[in-house]
Amino acid sequence: MASVPGTTQLIKEDNVTHSFCGLASVGWLYQKIKDSFFLILGTHTCAHFLQNALGMMIFAKPRFGIALMEESDLSRQDPKLEDVIAEIRRDHHPSVIFLLSSCTPEVMKVDFKGLAHSLSTSEVPVLFVPASGLVYNFTQAEDSVLQAMVPFCPEAPAGEKSVVFVGSVNDSIADDLRSEAEELGIKVGGFLPENRFDQLPAIGPDTVLAPIQPYLSRVVSRLNRERGSKVLRSLFPFGPTGTRVFWEDLAAMFDITVDLHEREQAAWDRISDQVDLLKGKRVFFTADTMMELPLARFLKNVGAEVVECSSAYINKKFHARELEALDGVKVVEQPNFHRQLQDIKQDNPDLIVTSLMTANPFVGNGFIVKWSMEFTLMPIHSWSGVFTLANLFVSPLQRRNKLPEFDESVWLKGVMPSAGH
Repeated sequence: MASVPGTTQLIKEDNVTHSFCGLASVGWLYQKIKDSFFLILGTHTCAHFLQNALGMMIFAKPRFGIALMEESDLSRQDPKLEDVIAEIRRDHHPSVIFLLSSCTPEVMKVDFKGLAHSLSTSEVPVLFVPASGLVYNFTQAEDSVLQAMVPFCPEAPAGEKSVVFVGSVNDSIADDLRSEAEELGIKVGGFLPENRFDQLPAIGPDTVLAPIQPYLSRVVSRLNRERGSKVLRSLFPFGPTGTRVFWEDLAAMFDITVDLHEREQAAWDRISDQVDLLKGKRVFFTADTMMELPLARFLKNVGAEVVECSSAYINKKFHARELEALDGVKVVEQPNFHRQLQDIKQDNPDLIVTSLMTANPFVGNGFIVKWSMEFTLMPIHSWSGVFTLANLFVSPLQRRNKLPEFDESVWLKGVMPSAGH
């Protein structure tokens, strides 16, 4: 058990996270970086996963694909992808191709860096992205993608002070962040990632990096180390309080003093109905998206009781302000899921925020559940995202109120026929 600023006790356990692998990040990143193609080197298992997880995107001519490894590939030094890359360039005309690793080739010690280098051209670079579920939580693969892009960000000369927002968000949230910053008198240098690979922001010693997703500690640390960029250390812009603190702290880094308490109160007023429903509710977070800390902090601000906030990985420096704001909450890194099951049965929380893989069993035992992955896909940042964020927590509670009483016989008895019948 490790202490963090305040009285928050950070408990470190040792369990495997019940989460998707990093390949899931392709679902939002290929849509964000519109001149890209994501090529996954994997097995039929990877293909099956993406077919099911991202199958609804097939009709939109998605810019991602899988180079399947067959048994015959196991005896080769490195896979041969020249023909696949040529086909991608011919059919999709990308500005960049991201080559993602998966578990099997990682275990085989495929030289991904060398492979990507041999496939690259000056016109269309092929960038290696480590995304294996053996190492990375699924949101962390975005961190790997952004790190691969760092060498292609132009160097901003000293003296050019601007903010670069770090993290993938949809266009409406990006427009909101840009306009809010400019209204405060803050020059916006761009976003990492931008909508196009050929429009990456210039980053230098007078760039202020403003991370807007809580799972991007590695790319921020790298830019701070390699470019000398300053890093905003604040709350993440989720919910009225987090958004106010985020903008006030960012403005202070540009020597701008601003008080946004009235703006915060107006945001709370907009979600007063949701606050009334959430206040006093007991909520349990199992580890999944690495967004758990700021989401739990929002619920604490609302007046809910966070029974436990667990996350796959916690960086004490990167998450310091969120950990301070969770003073008094039980925070667990890499939680033991079996221990959590016992605690949940005993504590009987009003709402469990959990992964897609564990949601149905909880529902089958009568609990109200929210899919944690929804928070990665919805526009919940800054002022414009406050209403959506609150509704994501409220919707499962409202839905349960409209359903008939939980019938244990339907869920737990006689659902599957026995082998003898």
